Amino acid sequence: MEEQYLAWRRKMLDQHPDQTSLTFSDFRTHTMQGDDNGRLLNYVNANIIFQAGVDFESKPMLVFCACSLPSPNEVDYERLLNLVLFRLDEFVESDYTVVMLSSGAKHQVGWQWMGKAYRRLDRRYRKNIKSVYVVHPSMWTKLVFRILGTFVSQKFFAKITWIDTLAELGRHVPLGQISVPQAVYEYDARVEKGATRAVVEQPILHTREFGVLLAMPPQGLPRPVRETLAFVRHNGLRTEGLFRRSPPSTALRAAKDAYDHSQYVDLEIAGVNVAAVLLKLFVRELPNPVFGTNGCSYDVVRAMPSDGRVDYVRDTILEQISDDYRRLLCFVCALLSQVARSSETRMTAYNLAVVWAPNMLRSNDPVADINMCPAGKASTVGAVVQIMVEHFEQVFTREIASVLGPAEPSDAVNDILNTVDLMNQAS
Repeated sequence: MEEQYLAWRRKMLDQHPDQTSLTFSDFRTHTMQGDDNGRLLNYVNANIIFQAGVDFESKPMLVFCACSLPSPNEVDYERLLNLVLFRLDEFVESDYTVVMLSSGAKHQVGWQWMGKAYRRLDRRYRKNIKSVYVVHPSMWTKLVFRILGTFVSQKFFAKITWIDTLAELGRHVPLGQISVPQAVYEYDARVEKGATRAVVEQPILHTREFGVLLAMPPQGLPRPVRETLAFVRHNGLRTEGLFRRSPPSTALRAAKDAYDHSQYVDLEIAGVNVAAVLLKLFVRELPNPVFGTNGCSYDVVRAMPSDGRVDYVRDTILEQISDDYRRLLCFVCALLSQVARSSETRMTAYNLAVVWAPNMLRSNDPVADINMCPAGKASTVGAVVQIMVEHFEQVFTREIASVLGPAEPSDAVNDILNTVDLMNQAS
């Protein structure tokens, strides 16, 4: 985007020669606000490109809706492209998935504009895109991509999967998290008569570990939890981007399936990132989430004050969570606290909260779910997770005492995680 910034800067200097300190931040602000006081920005973020939770591997899922593209006669598509890229800037530092809903479009963009858009997507954007699902691709869409494929990276196009129906999409990503526009549903109904929101039926496994009600063994933890906790603790504290990086999908699916069939899982072969994502998946796939529907309500989280936040999390929020879930959170946050201590992971409590919050919440309102994810000083689930990690010993006082006994621990984080090693040795 440097070329666009420099062109804008030259234009502004021609009009206002005295403004010599124009920065990229000024360019960004000017582009976002435009001449419409940010109305196009709000429209783009709400209707054209938006986050829809995370995919089955806990990667952020971005949705692009072609049916929401405005008329090129009414909107400056150069500015629109800049706004789309600014939105992508929020996700490019870690792995992410893109779902492109291409049906129902009233206004088609030409292959030249798409070629320009791709060239603007430099390696910083492309390297962390793990999958691109193009839903309801028309012959025109495939033709455009084929033309682009003659002069752009074949490696990128290998990430593209053509999807004919919403039911098929539901086998790749959690469709229930996507606010699918009516125009796309109507097109899908014509492709697959009577189509409704797809429900992906899980195979019935007699020994499933993932996606089942949480049942804590006496003085123990579910097998995937205790094994991944210990493996990440002993092997992952020097792994940069721990819990943020996504492993190969095949390795992740193989390890998860092995757990669900009570088979041996060699995490040494699978690797640290597989173990880390398995732990996130276990929490994410619990039928009842930690926060949201059937969990601690969002209203309780929103009521968190700006002062006394640690006390509020311990005395109010944890009181809304069942004993088994509090015990699970205690062990998970002990590991996250240790990860945050390691400078080599470059995963602060804030960074960990950002990647973990989406796995702990779920409701019937996808917009509310998204708004609950940010960490920092807001009253959100992300902020609660950050507090749990930063102030582990002050938040989980009762849970720590329940696991370790009444004696004052010298290092509660390590002492809690040492009990996980004992569980694994006894199993």
